[in-house]
Amino acid sequence: MMQSQAIRLTMLAIGLFSCLWTGEGTAAGEAEAQAGPTTATSPALTWESAIGTGVTKHPLIEAAQHGVLETEAVTNRIASINYPQVSGILVGTGGNTRVLSNLGISGSLPKPTNPMATAGSRVDLLITDFGRTTHRILANKALAASAEKDVLMMKAWVILSVEQAYLNCLKQQRLVEITREVLTERQLIRSQAETLYRHQLRAKLDFDLAAVEAAKAELDFIKARNDLKAAYAALNAAMGIQGPDAYTLNEVQAAVTPAQPIEPLFKQALEKRPELLGSRDRVQAAEEALKAAQALNFGSISAIGTAGYSWWGHQEVVSVQGNPNNPNAQLGWWGVGVATSTPLYTGPRIQSQIDEADARKGEAQATARTIANDVILQVAKAYLSRLTAEQQIQVAQERVAHAREALTLARERYKAGLGSILDVTTATADLLAAQTGLAEAQYEYRAGDSALAYAIGSEYARY
Repeated sequence: MMQSQAIRLTMLAIGLFSCLWTGEGTAAGEAEAQAGPTTATSPALTWESAIGTGVTKHPLIEAAQHGVLETEAVTNRIASINYPQVSGILVGTGGNTRVLSNLGISGSLPKPTNPMATAGSRVDLLITDFGRTTHRILANKALAASAEKDVLMMKAWVILSVEQAYLNCLKQQRLVEITREVLTERQLIRSQAETLYRHQLRAKLDFDLAAVEAAKAELDFIKARNDLKAAYAALNAAMGIQGPDAYTLNEVQAAVTPAQPIEPLFKQALEKRPELLGSRDRVQAAEEALKAAQALNFGSISAIGTAGYSWWGHQEVVSVQGNPNNPNAQLGWWGVGVATSTPLYTGPRIQSQIDEADARKGEAQATARTIANDVILQVAKAYLSRLTAEQQIQVAQERVAHAREALTLARERYKAGLGSILDVTTATADLLAAQTGLAEAQYEYRAGDSALAYAIGSEYARY
């Protein structure tokens, strides 16, 4: 009797473990089937190539570069005032209008005049406007320098966006792996519970709970895969391209290093951030614009030179001797002149321009101080975020080790009939949370590195 019972228990154990082995293989197969196509067929994208693509192809950088060209063109236009302005003129008049010696047209006597045609050229030259044009040129050169800093600022922003998007893709890939492992684990638990239930060693409630947890794990896995696809789309947007829907990415290793003092980082940020450098250029531009407005009080001195050849309908006699001043009804001529203009009274016009330029200077200075404060705040936030992630990694690693050990113990206790299915599902959930927390902390640490490099202005100079 005792011998036959022992044989029966032995056969039952063999059948049980055979079923468990089959269930484990089936669960693994289901998980791999749900994983979809592998990324082996997806194009490879390295960390450096992703950043390089963003720097060379992002439309916002291209737009900023065109902004530089636009500002430089305005500077050249203003500087052209200092060069002689040469115009070719062809004028024909009749009736009561005449051609003037400056090649303009004006009314004549209130009677018909000799029809006249004139071809010539006119040269206008600004001798001095007492520094107004010079200061306008300097102001626009400062704005051009500020526009160049805008290109660097946009490049730094694109680099940060690409790095964060790349790291988010890596994190989502890791979460897909974790949820796949959890799905495999819970499918195995479901198979175990089903086998025990069929051999009447456990209640159907255990099998139902295990099936519910497996379904939840499958939903988590599906969500993780969809989040990964969204992360790939965000990476394409960060690079400024319309790329493929999946990439084969290289893992970015980030060694956890002790944080350096924060005070030198503040100093470096104030010296290298392109936003700050650009704001200083805009302050300089406002100062030059103020000087240009003040120069309006002194007026200007300019010169004019004309040369032409005129044809009349008939000779004109203007002297008492009766000699015509246009022999053969045609004559070549030239003329020069110098003019000075000084404002004596313009109402509030000039003073209002000076006040406007002074207000813009104050606005630029206040904006520069605001940007400096924002930069300091960004450095502090990035520094503390990196420090927090560094501390979280240490805690998360210990948590994962404990959760994995607890899951192993819970599974063994459940097999031996010493624990409930709730112990196993709880331990599985704890391991999932611990692994997810560790992955997030690791990638948050690397993202903190990128954010800190952006905040102190050390990353854009490499590209």
